[in-house]
Amino acid sequence: MQRKKKMNKTSKRQYTRLDWDVWYELAKEYYETNHHLRIPVKYRTNNDLLLGRWIERQRAAYHEKGVYQIDERRIYLLNQIEMEWTLGIRTQWEIWYQYCVQYYEEYKNIDIPKGYMVRHLPLGEWISYQRKRYKQNKLRPEETDKLERLGINWQIRTRREWDEWYEQASCYYKTYGNLEVPFNYVTESGFKLGIWINVQREKYRGTRKNKLEESEVFKLNQIGMLWGIRSERHLEKSTILQKSS
Repeated sequence: MQRKKKMNKTSKRQYTRLDWDVWYELAKEYYETNHHLRIPVKYRTNNDLLLGRWIERQRAAYHEKGVYQIDERRIYLLNQIEMEWTLGIRTQWEIWYQYCVQYYEEYKNIDIPKGYMVRHLPLGEWISYQRKRYKQNKLRPEETDKLERLGINWQIRTRREWDEWYEQASCYYKTYGNLEVPFNYVTESGFKLGIWINVQREKYRGTRKNKLEESEVFKLNQIGMLWGIRSERHLEKSTILQKSS
């Protein structure tokens, strides 16, 4: 609860600190890249600025909700970059879908691991939720059609997901020469590898419901898996090595 309050205060200071025109330039840059301003609420810029939240504040002000106000000049400027003042449920779905399109363009599939993040957005969880809606016959026909155009696998297997995580672990091993991954380590592509490695250790020790298969244990041993981290000093040492490399 305290953490949430702290985050809210930080966000408030952020809005106050940056001039409206600075935020507008960020929105304009997004528009010039993506050709729309349908930005997810949780979207952050490369500088970790909450642009999605700022856009929502402009919409709220336009509809005279809350204490924030917006004048005619600002409305005009936002209209110049095709601001949509009201977003429906379908529009929100389209925003997420476009991130799937980007993933497809890079990887030629949308078998997105559940822990995959893009711009702090849980895209892996979203695609998993679409599979769940499909099985419950809750996806609209046009949504089903669009996802199938990207080759969605409605019955994706856990095995494939594990192998993708393993590839990330293998890359880490090739880079650092060990698998002593700090708990909070996240790869450049958004995989929370530190947490995943910790889960594998728990499965190995039998403290998780699902146990590791023998083939999985063998594969992890091949890249130097330590099943019992001896002390926190290992994590600290690994972090220092990463920063210095």
